[in-house]
Amino acid sequence: MEEEHKLQVRKVFNDAFKRKVIEEYLETGCCKMDLIRKYDIQFKSAIQTWMRRMGYTDTYREKKIKFGKIIAPKVAPTNNPSSTDTAALQKKIRQLEQQLEDEKLRVEAYQRIIDKAEQELKISIRKKHNTK
Repeated sequence: MEEEHKLQVRKVFNDAFKRKVIEEYLETGCCKMDLIRKYDIQFKSAIQTWMRRMGYTDTYREKKIKFGKIIAPKVAPTNNPSSTDTAALQKKIRQLEQQLEDEKLRVEAYQRIIDKAEQELKISIRKKHNTK
């Protein structure tokens, strides 16, 4: 008898979806496993991996190991006005990083469109290096 092999379909999530999940995690502070179940993500450490690749910092689970002991990061008091400034700046940085990522994708798409047009139409669209 032949064994039936089940094919596992690997889901591919776009960057916008990944950012949405990461932002939800950072804003709510809920458990990553709850989000993984909620969005049916099959890779257990997907959120952590996405955060690392996209430059996010895990403020809820960040721990430092020093002299063999795990030390939780110090939390600034909430009545300090600079903590709100820091949070606003971090939010702005995340927005700018998202815009930068979107623009990189847009540039890549334009380059692919130009390449395809040059191949199909057999004409040179890009500017030559030594032209005036």
